[in-house]
Amino acid sequence: MTSPLLPAHVAVTGAAGQIGRKVVDILARQPWCRHITALDQRAHAADFGPALRGRLTVVTADLQRADPAWTCRFDGVDAVVHLANRHSTPDASWQDALGSYDMTLNVLTAAATHGAQRLFFASSNHAMGGYKDPPLSGLMGPGRLTPDLEPAPGTRWFDGERNADSLAYGTAKVLGERLCRAYSAITQGRLATVIARIGWILPGDNDPRAITYSGVAFPQAPAPGQFDEPARQALAWFRGMWLSNADLERLLLAALTADAAPWPGATVTVNGVSANRGSVWDVQAGRDRLGYDPHDDVQRHLC
Repeated sequence: MTSPLLPAHVAVTGAAGQIGRKVVDILARQPWCRHITALDQRAHAADFGPALRGRLTVVTADLQRADPAWTCRFDGVDAVVHLANRHSTPDASWQDALGSYDMTLNVLTAAATHGAQRLFFASSNHAMGGYKDPPLSGLMGPGRLTPDLEPAPGTRWFDGERNADSLAYGTAKVLGERLCRAYSAITQGRLATVIARIGWILPGDNDPRAITYSGVAFPQAPAPGQFDEPARQALAWFRGMWLSNADLERLLLAALTADAAPWPGATVTVNGVSANRGSVWDVQAGRDRLGYDPHDDVQRHLC
């Protein structure tokens, strides 16, 4: 794909989170990215490496409120990476989900008002979590969970102590996706949006061997030999959505630089997962629509 957009100034929301810091590091390695505005409710310049000195502006911002003190920072921004949530874990409450929706609405409004050309929205696998279990799991097979399927928000899982459900969190992501499409339409494509349903990214080295059936990386989970069938199915689901650090970089750079001209409505939706053998999560749509070409495979790390 051609790359008509090389954003010199990128704003990153939720920049102090574990994915946010990885995103800032990725952007810092790009010669075309000359300035990064990092927005977070608790961010400090010391949270980021000294290599960013002179290229990074850290803004403390409550994105739930459209405060001119932070919205003005979008002036001159070419692209936005929106990662922030009110509650970043899938057991968010409905009140948390409402706050996350407000954040997405305010960020999109600021981006559109100040003339940003591209917005990357970190949606979630939890927007499609209903496909994990019956009856929708009966439709699944390798590569069959495509971005074009109807959303089914909410993943059900046992976290080692209790049964959990991400319905509120997943619903907020689906509503955020719809806001992205609406803003691309309202701006007549001047703000092109990429909706990426992010899979599983662990902190640091992101070793997928730390993924467990319980939906968290460090639970009180039994050894694999003690799994029952629901636990085995849950583990396969979570492993199948792993997104490596290197593929996160490939996804982000494709999203920020790809030619938006072929995208219907100036928006595109992709699955943000690695090329995991046997996974239900389709990656071909990302290759075709965005030029996202994942290289890594969770199965290679589990051997």
